Amino acid sequence: MKLINWHRFNNCTIEFGDSTLLSGENGAGKSTLLDAIQFVIICSTGYFNKAAHENGKRRLTGYIRCKTGKENQPYERTGEISAHVALEFYEESKDKYFIIGAVVDSASEGQETTVRYLMENTRISDDLFLYGNQVKSIAEFRGSNIDIRQWCKTNVEARRMVTARLGRIEDKFFRLIPKALAFKPIDDIKDFVYSYVLDEKEVNIDVLRENVRTYQDMERTLDNVKKRMKKLKKIQELYQRVQERIEKDRMYEYFLKRSELELVEGQLSSLETARKNEEIRLSQAKAQLEMLQKERSEKQEIDTNIRVELRHNQEFVALEEEKKELKRLRDKRQEAMNEETELKKSVAQAARDCESLLRTIEAGNTSRYSAAVSTEMSQSANAENGTGADFASCIREYRKKLQTLDGDINVTEIKSLTDDVIHFKQMRYGELQEAQAQLKIRLNQNQTEWEKLSKKINKLKRKKLTYPSGVELLVESVQEEFAGIGREIQPGVLCEMLEIKDEEWRNAVEGYLNTQRFYVLVEPENFDIALGIYDRLRREKKVYGVGLINTKDLEKYDTAPAGTLAEVVTSQNKYARQYSNMLLGKVQMCERYEDLKKYSVSITKGCMRYQNCVASAIKPEVFRVPFIGKNAFTVQLAQAEEEFQKLSETMENQEKKLSDTKEILGLLSTESDVDIKYRLDVIATLRMLNKSIDKCEENIRKLKENSTLIQKQLQLDELEKMLRGLDYTISSDTEKIGGMRARIQDLVARKQTLLEKQITGKSEVTTLAADAGERLNSWNREYKEALGVRSIEQFQSEYFYKLPSNKRKYNSERCQIAKDNMINAMVEYKTEHDFGAAASLDGFPEFEAVYERLKNSELLDYEEKVQSAHKAAETEFHEQFLAKLQENMKLAQGEFKELNKALKGIDFSSERYEFQFMPSKKYRNYYEMIMDDFNVTQGESLFSGIFHEAHKDVIEELFEQLSVSGDNSAQALDEFTDYRTYMDYDIKIIHNDGTYSYYSKVCEEKSGGETQTPFYVTVAASFVQLYSNNIGGEAAGLVLFDEAFNNMDDERIGGVLEFLRRLPLQLIIAAPPDKIQYIGPAMDEVMLVMTDQKQSYVEEYHNAV
Repeated sequence: MKLINWHRFNNCTIEFGDSTLLSGENGAGKSTLLDAIQFVIICSTGYFNKAAHENGKRRLTGYIRCKTGKENQPYERTGEISAHVALEFYEESKDKYFIIGAVVDSASEGQETTVRYLMENTRISDDLFLYGNQVKSIAEFRGSNIDIRQWCKTNVEARRMVTARLGRIEDKFFRLIPKALAFKPIDDIKDFVYSYVLDEKEVNIDVLRENVRTYQDMERTLDNVKKRMKKLKKIQELYQRVQERIEKDRMYEYFLKRSELELVEGQLSSLETARKNEEIRLSQAKAQLEMLQKERSEKQEIDTNIRVELRHNQEFVALEEEKKELKRLRDKRQEAMNEETELKKSVAQAARDCESLLRTIEAGNTSRYSAAVSTEMSQSANAENGTGADFASCIREYRKKLQTLDGDINVTEIKSLTDDVIHFKQMRYGELQEAQAQLKIRLNQNQTEWEKLSKKINKLKRKKLTYPSGVELLVESVQEEFAGIGREIQPGVLCEMLEIKDEEWRNAVEGYLNTQRFYVLVEPENFDIALGIYDRLRREKKVYGVGLINTKDLEKYDTAPAGTLAEVVTSQNKYARQYSNMLLGKVQMCERYEDLKKYSVSITKGCMRYQNCVASAIKPEVFRVPFIGKNAFTVQLAQAEEEFQKLSETMENQEKKLSDTKEILGLLSTESDVDIKYRLDVIATLRMLNKSIDKCEENIRKLKENSTLIQKQLQLDELEKMLRGLDYTISSDTEKIGGMRARIQDLVARKQTLLEKQITGKSEVTTLAADAGERLNSWNREYKEALGVRSIEQFQSEYFYKLPSNKRKYNSERCQIAKDNMINAMVEYKTEHDFGAAASLDGFPEFEAVYERLKNSELLDYEEKVQSAHKAAETEFHEQFLAKLQENMKLAQGEFKELNKALKGIDFSSERYEFQFMPSKKYRNYYEMIMDDFNVTQGESLFSGIFHEAHKDVIEELFEQLSVSGDNSAQALDEFTDYRTYMDYDIKIIHNDGTYSYYSKVCEEKSGGETQTPFYVTVAASFVQLYSNNIGGEAAGLVLFDEAFNNMDDERIGGVLEFLRRLPLQLIIAAPPDKIQYIGPAMDEVMLVMTDQKQSYVEEYHNAV
C-alpha cells in the first residue's frame, strides 16, 4: 500500500504478508491505515474509524489535510493538497500485479474531488505519484501514467471496477468489509446471520405479483358480476312478487266485477218480481176505488135531492147562511188565538228580560252593566239622553203593564210605553256594541302579546334570548351556509359574549349600547362570506338594520381605558372584548350629572347621557329588559313570567267583561218588544170575535127548533158524514194508487239503470276474462271456492269493503311494499353501479336485460378468465416462488453444514461451535409448506389435492400478501420473499464434558471475549463464502479486523487464529501492543505503527524470542 498525504503518513509504503498484524499505541495510526484500505476498496468515506468509535466522525478532509484538533491550527496541511492511496495486488495464478488506487485533490476544506483507477501489470513506485518531491494532482497523475486501464469519477463506477477486478465478487463485499472492521457483540443471532452468513437472494416476483393481481382483479370482477347478478336477481324476484300481486289484484278486480254483475242480475230479477207484484196490487186497488166512487155518487145524488127539496125553505136557507158565518168567525178566532199565543210568548220573554235588566241596573256601579260600559261612554249617553234613572223607571212601568195584559188595558198607552222601551234598549245596545268592539280589539292585542311572551319564556327556559327577527335570521343563515361548505361555525350575538362586572352600571351599559347589543360577530376569516350572506338576505328577505361586526384590526382595543364604561364590561371572547372596548372606551363614567360636560362622551348610572354637546336621558324601555351576560336569561325570564302573569289576569278580566257584555246585549234585544207592539191589537180583535160567535150560535139554535127541518137536517148530517167517510177512503185509496204507480215507475227506472249497469258489467267482465286468457279457468274455480255458501254482499264485504282491512286492500298493501322494496333495490343498484335506468316498473326491462347479459355472456367470460389467471398465478407461484424459496433454503442449509464442517474439531477455549438452523417459530407453517415434497411435484395443482389441503390457509395468506400494494405492504413483501425469514438461527456451544448450551440463551451472561469468538468465526466464513462464489478468476481474499480480540484470553485467541489460518484469506489485523504476544506468533508479518505527533511511520517488528 502506498500512502501520500494521508493524515500523518506523508509518503509511506507498506508490504503485507498473507497474514499481517498492525500494532501500536492508541493514536499512532492503526485505524488510519485500515481506513485508507477500505477508502479504496469499498469506494466510500462513510465508515472511517468505526471500530474505535461507534459514532466515529472522521472525514476525508481530516485525513487529507491532517486534522490536529488544535483551535489555532486545525490542520497541518493548508492550501491546495493532493493525496494518493494505492493498493498493489499480486495475482498468483497469473503471476501478475495490478494497482487499485484513489487520487484526491482538495482545493480547500471540505472541497475534495476523488477519482479511482485500475492499473494493470504495474507495481508501486514513487515516480507514479511524484514529480521529484511534488505530489501529482488528479490531472497530472492521469496524464503521466499511460497504464491506467480504468478511470472512475463516481463511486458507482468505482464499485463496479473493484468487484470485477477482485474476482467478480458479489456486492456483499462492500457491506462485509465495514462490518468486519466495526465489531459489535452478537445480540441478535438472526440479524448476525443475515449480515455475515446468508446473503439476500432476490426472488423476482414481479410476474407472480402481476399474475396474482390479475387473478384477484379478475376474481373481484367476477365477484362484482356475481354481486350485481345477486342484486339484479333480487330485483327480478321482487318484480315477480309485484307482478304476482298485480296479477292477484287483476283477479280480485275480476271477482269484484263478476260479483257486481251477478248482484245486478239478482237485483234485476228481484225488481222484475216486485214490479209484477206491484202491478197486481195496483189492479186490485183500481177496482176497489171504482166501487167506492160509485157508492159515493149514489150517496151524493141522495144528498143533492134533499138539498134541492129544502132550497125553497126560508128557514133552511137562513140556517145555512148562519152556519157559513159561524165557520168564518171560528176560523178568524183561531187565527187570532194563534196570534195571541205568540203575543204571550213575547210578553213572557220581555218580562224576563225586564226582570234581568232591572236587577242589573239596580245593582249600582259595581253591576255587570257598569263594568261592561266604560265610564266615558256612560257619561256621554247620560248627557245626551237623560239619566239612567229614566231608563230604569221606564223598564219598571213596562214590566208592570206586561203583567196586566189579561185585564182591561189601554192598547194605545201600552204601545207608547213599548216605543219608549225599544228606544232606550236600542240606545244602550249601541253603546254596549261599541264598548264590546273596543274590548275585543284590546283582548286580541293582549292575546298576540300573550303568545309572544309565551314563546319568549319557552326560549328563555332553553337559555335562548329573543332578538329582532333579522338578527336571528342572519345567525341561522350564516350557520347553514357554512355547514353547507363543511365548516362548523357558531356566529355570536354581542350581548351573549359580554359580562358586566358592576351591576350598578348595567342600565348605563345596556342603555348606551341599545341595538348595538344585537350586533352579530364572526371570526375575521369568516367575515367576507358572512357579509355576502347578509347582502343576499337584504335583497331576498328585506333584512335591514342588523349589525355584522368586522373583527379584523381590533388588536389596538385589547385594553379598556380607565374610567370608561369599557372597564365594567368583560368577555372571554377576545373579539367581543376588543369591540366593546372600542365602543365603550370613549364613554366616561360620571357619578354626578354636573360632571357630564367635562367629557366629549359620558354617562351617569341614572342613564343621563352626554354626547355631541347634547345631554339626553335614555328611555327606561331601552334598558328595562337586560340582554348582556349569562344572568340576562334569569332576569328576563323573571320579568317575562311576571308580565305574563299580569297579562293573563288582565285577559281573564277582559274575557269576563266580554261575557257579561254579551249577556247584557242579549237582554237589550228588542225582538220581543217589537213583536208585542205589532200584536197588541189582537186582544181587542179576539174579544169582538167571541161576541160575534156567541150571537151566531144563538141564531142557529133558534132556527133548528123547527121539527120538519130537524128531520131533514139529521138526514143531511148523516149523508154528509157518510160522504166524508167515503171521501176520506177514496182519497186514501187514490193516494195509495198514486204511490203504487210511483213505485212501479221507480222500479222501471231502477231496472233501466240496472240494465245499463248490466251491459257495462258484462263488458268489463268479458274484457277481464279475455285478458286473463288461460288463467280464467283457475280464476273461476277460485271465485266459486271464495264465494262458497256466502251471499254476494258478504263476499264483497270480506274481499273489498270490510274495514279496517279486506283481502284486496291487504293484497294492495303487500304489492306496494314489494314495489317499494323493488324500487329501493333498484336505487341501491343504480347508486352503486352508476346505472341509468329508471327505478320503476317501467324501468325493469333494462335491469332484466343487464341480468340476462351477465348471466348468459359476461359471467361465463369472467369465469374462464378467472380460471386462466388462476392457473397462470398458480404456475408462477409454484415455479418462480415456492421452488426458488425451497432451493435457496436448501442452499442456505448447505452453507451452514459447510461452515459447521470447517468448525468441526477446533476448540475455542474448551468450547466448540456449531451453527443451528430450524423452522421459524413465527413462520413454521410457511416453512413446512415451502419444504414440502409436494412443492416440487409436477402436474399437481397447488389449489387442490393433498398439498392444498395441508397448506390451504398459508397459500391464501401468501397470495394476499403478494397482491397488496403500498409502503407497508412492500416491507411485508420483502419479508415474505426473503428465504431467510422462514428459519430461526442459533449457535450451539459444545463443552469439553459433552454438555452444550445455546448462544441465544446465554449470550447476556457471556463475557466480552466469549461473545467475540462466534463473530470472528462467522465473519471469516462469510468472507470465504463471498470469495469462493466469485465468477471471474482468482479472488482477492482480503479481510480486515480492527481492534481485534479485545477482552479475549490467549486460549480463545489461539483457537480463532488457528481457524483463520486454515482459511484461504489474507488477514490484516489491527490490535494494541499487549496483544502482540498472543497474535504475533500466528502472523506472517508484524508491523509497528508509530508517530512523533508530526509524522507517522511503520516499522517491521521482530520477536527477540
